[in-house]
Amino acid sequence: MTFDEMRADFIIRRKGSLALPITGVLVYSAIALLSLAVDPRLHNLVLALGFWTIMPVGFLIGRLRGEDMSTPPENPLLRLSASARVMALATWAIHIPIWIHAPALFPISVGIGFALHWVIFSWTVGHPLGFVHLGMRIIFVLTAWHLCTANRMGAVCAGIALAYAISVVQLSRVDWQGRLGLSFDPRRA
Repeated sequence: MTFDEMRADFIIRRKGSLALPITGVLVYSAIALLSLAVDPRLHNLVLALGFWTIMPVGFLIGRLRGEDMSTPPENPLLRLSASARVMALATWAIHIPIWIHAPALFPISVGIGFALHWVIFSWTVGHPLGFVHLGMRIIFVLTAWHLCTANRMGAVCAGIALAYAISVVQLSRVDWQGRLGLSFDPRRA
């Protein structure tokens, strides 16, 4: 399989890769709403628990959408995608000490740390969208954290949800047929 064929196979199997960003909108919106009802001393716990629901919910949404999230050996880009998520998950080695020693910064580290894998996604699909998502996450997270001191975690999560929502719209508008020379739209396959 050529690199272009691997890239097309990735997009076709993932049907445009919408499941995880849709999940990000849902989960981070729910966390932001929970921040309004939960004691502020528990905000970081709510964020951590909510974060760990992303992958199972994402796989469920992916299954419902018919996205193939497997890592078949014939396409290393699918394995790279899974490895990039593991790389981002490894940032919990940073998040946990921050939670313990600088808990006010925890929403920033989680909010930006797990966006790092979007760089790999951008390279994999040959589209700048992943860099745009990372940039939005950095700007939205830092702005929310600085402006909304009364509920930083909720504001940061609302910013993350907004970045995901914008990325869902952007992903759904990419002309994968034109970019990859496909004879059909993989989102509808």
